[in-house]
Amino acid sequence: MRYLRQIDFYRNNIKNKISTNTSGIQKIISLFIFMLFFTAIASAQTVEVKGKVIDNANQESLPGVSIIIKGTTQGASTDMNGDYTLKVEQSDAILVFSFIGYEPQEVPLNGQTTINVSLKSATSDLDEVMVIAYGTTKKSNLTGSAVALDSDDLKDVFVSNVASMLQGKVAGVNASSRSGRPGSSTEITIRGKGSLSGTTSPLWVVDGIIMGNSDPGYSPADIESMTILKDASATALYGSLAANGVILLQTKRAKKGESKINVNATYGYTTFNTGNFSVMNSQELYDYQKTWNPNVTEDVLNTDTNWMDIATQTGKAQEYNVNYTGGTEKMMAYLSGTYYNETGALKGYDYERYSAIANFDINATERLKIKVNLSGDYRTTKNQQHSTYSMFTYMPWDEAYLPDGSVLDPRVDSGKEYLLANNKVWYGRDENNYLYDLQYNYGTSRSNNLRANIGFDYKINEWLTFASMNNIALNFGHSESYTDPRSVSGQADRGTLYDSYSFSQRRFTNQMLRFNKTIGLHALNAFVAWEYSDYHYDDAKATGKGVAAGLRVLNTTAEALEVGGYKSESAKQSTLVNLQYAYDDRYLATASFNRQGSSSFGPNRQYGNFWSASLGWNAHSEEFLQGVEWLNVLKWSASMGQVGNAPSGFQYLGYFAFVDQYNGNSAATPYQKGNPDISWEKVTSYNTAINTRLFDRVSINLDLYYKNSDNLLTYVPLPALTGYSGIWMNVGRVTNKGYELTVSPEIIKTSRFKWDMTLNLAYNKNRVEEIYEDKAYTKGNTRIEKGHDMDAQYQRIWYGANPANGEPLWEKVTENEDGTETISLTSDYADATLQYTGTKGTPTYTGGILNKFTFDNFTLSANISFVQGIHRYNSNRELFDSDGSYASFNSMNLHDDWNRWEKPGDVATHPKSFNGGVNANKNSSRYLEDASYIRLRNVTLAYNLPKNVSNLLKISSASVYVSADNLITLTDWSGMDPEIGALYPMAKKIMAGVKIAF
Repeated sequence: MRYLRQIDFYRNNIKNKISTNTSGIQKIISLFIFMLFFTAIASAQTVEVKGKVIDNANQESLPGVSIIIKGTTQGASTDMNGDYTLKVEQSDAILVFSFIGYEPQEVPLNGQTTINVSLKSATSDLDEVMVIAYGTTKKSNLTGSAVALDSDDLKDVFVSNVASMLQGKVAGVNASSRSGRPGSSTEITIRGKGSLSGTTSPLWVVDGIIMGNSDPGYSPADIESMTILKDASATALYGSLAANGVILLQTKRAKKGESKINVNATYGYTTFNTGNFSVMNSQELYDYQKTWNPNVTEDVLNTDTNWMDIATQTGKAQEYNVNYTGGTEKMMAYLSGTYYNETGALKGYDYERYSAIANFDINATERLKIKVNLSGDYRTTKNQQHSTYSMFTYMPWDEAYLPDGSVLDPRVDSGKEYLLANNKVWYGRDENNYLYDLQYNYGTSRSNNLRANIGFDYKINEWLTFASMNNIALNFGHSESYTDPRSVSGQADRGTLYDSYSFSQRRFTNQMLRFNKTIGLHALNAFVAWEYSDYHYDDAKATGKGVAAGLRVLNTTAEALEVGGYKSESAKQSTLVNLQYAYDDRYLATASFNRQGSSSFGPNRQYGNFWSASLGWNAHSEEFLQGVEWLNVLKWSASMGQVGNAPSGFQYLGYFAFVDQYNGNSAATPYQKGNPDISWEKVTSYNTAINTRLFDRVSINLDLYYKNSDNLLTYVPLPALTGYSGIWMNVGRVTNKGYELTVSPEIIKTSRFKWDMTLNLAYNKNRVEEIYEDKAYTKGNTRIEKGHDMDAQYQRIWYGANPANGEPLWEKVTENEDGTETISLTSDYADATLQYTGTKGTPTYTGGILNKFTFDNFTLSANISFVQGIHRYNSNRELFDSDGSYASFNSMNLHDDWNRWEKPGDVATHPKSFNGGVNANKNSSRYLEDASYIRLRNVTLAYNLPKNVSNLLKISSASVYVSADNLITLTDWSGMDPEIGALYPMAKKIMAGVKIAF
């Protein structure tokens, strides 16, 4: 519809061109007759080129497109169907396709007789079609806060899950990996945390199907695009599921008239990333300990075992994807299969995944369109992973292996005999070598995920459509842990075998009546829908003891050691209404309503009402701005709305736990006191945004938001005489406010070289506004208290070493009678004051810088992500930065800006060390470190084969590339990885790959 007015203009324009160029055409015909005679002598031929030109975004035909042979005036134009025919004489000719409002495109002839072209809108920032909640819209008509990423934006880093691809790419979205182990999950928060007890993860929706609050497990190779919904206007239709934002995934689908096979292969290596961290070798540890440990002698220097080298390796990573895309007028199909495998940079862990997807679109009749989506994956892990704890704490003075190559363990006879015969001792505190048990013990897991979507659209008339979506997702899981009777840890129970099975089922259905009508300059889109989903989970697990070496079946164990199981069910249903209105594509309004019921609440409060309203104004379409040539887009939008958050369990119920025994019978004990009046957590958000594009080169988006999370569920303690430890109540409130800025300049834009950049920056401030009776409480090293960030850190404050004697110093706060406070220093840990440290465990700023350089057939991209204003507690330093508290553990090397007290007058970060320590390694802000970082997340260099080479090879296209992940991280964090904080960092990866289309 958006081209109707353009068609009339270009139809008249084409007629004018025909009449004004008649004489020129006659001359060209005369010249052509001469050239035809000449080329006949030279044995050359004139080529007739045909093709079709379409819009890249919606695949609609483009009439009136100009096709010119570069360097000449010879050309043609597309007809009403977007088709053209052009006779070309030069075999090395270049065709230039141009159309007002679209980017021109140059295509070398290279012997082709059919050239089909899809033109991209020159104002794609304005007219991009986006997937939103329960539908699509032009970006220019969007009134909520949403960001869309296509497959090219996503598939740069080599990862096993889609969530990891978001890091640093969308303002306001903080994605951080939980571990560097292959297959590990990624934690995502959108615009800060808004719940004190429930999940803070966003909702995932795949092809319109609600999948839950964790990564749904699709292969990144099959993702076409991703849309992140951030404010209530964009998310309200998902009701209680959308309190933490929504991520929409669209899998790849076929298009009419194409038939293509794509083969993608990637292979590379991973290395353990030690960052700023290292432990001492034999000489370094001796030099350190000899100043305070009277028991250490030079004999220890005879051994220098590098436990880190033993535990780490150059891992392998690989992914292979083959997909087929085919489409006719009646049916379109996308079929894809992917194999992913990664071995850990830490030895002994292997992650493997097979995944497949089949998407069918069937035009059964002119009115009926059927959609079928089938997908699934099979994952396995083999876990015989080396110990991160041991490779850092074990002493370099201990030998790992006996002279014959077998493992030396001081607990077994062979180890004892070797140490005694050679007058040696085992220096490590734990008196064991983890390698001994590791050669016998292991764990495995496997899971199957199967998903089936069946839906249809029935067009009742030109403006009314009925749509149905129906889905079932099944998960089967199995995990096993084996402890061999020959291992030291298996001796007490003569070996153990643990087995667990799990099953989950999620069902979803949505029935929708959609209205779409345009009357003159008025456009109205609306729908009403009913939706239902339910979830079932159960598992069973058992551990048997007394197992013969190598047996892996529970009934081969001598007796049961432990038996357990769990079951859970839940359901939700919703009634949805949505209205979208646009006048002349200038004045926009959207409203939505969702009445949702959840089984997580009792009959008194089972249903909640969620709503949103938003306005938009495309100011650039106003007549008074038409003369401003440097202003391409200027749009203002504002929204407000309310969504909810529901607990995952049944906190409203009072029930007993049958997990104990009495006199040989099952016994019930009080477990949870019921509260039938608990209700939805309510999240009310406000958003206003300015989107603009300047000089047709720079796009700028600025969002300001305020999010109020009220009626938060809090576990309130009860007196012990009640028999319960507490009760759930709606008593908390948390706010988040901030801004998000995205700037996308096209820095260089020539026919051969382009440099595009996107910079995004987000600021968030979190604050607890209300808690039960204003009573603060601690959660680990954080404290929940009114007026503070919900992740505010609360510890004793470290002051370094006393310059006079080298003893540790902490801050002591004394409250005076007049209400003032006196601050002093103490070396007595128990006397130090627990207080806020002025730091928090979530970042203040997050963002990223994406660069893309294109030169002829080469493309270089670089993805930089950054996090600022976050502190993590580095608990590992309590073990290997302990000032002598653990003399039988290895120690970390001090950083360049650290120093240890040695003599009176020294101003030092570390106290004096002596055997047994001085309690300086206890929990305090000493180990609270700035975890801010700037990371080169990925850099990729790709080369696209020229068209003439592809034709010679009888393929459609091909490219080769090399990439590197996590190459450089700039941080003050003393550990290996500030993003993770734990001992298993993100690995460095060097990959190479090829993409071929047939």
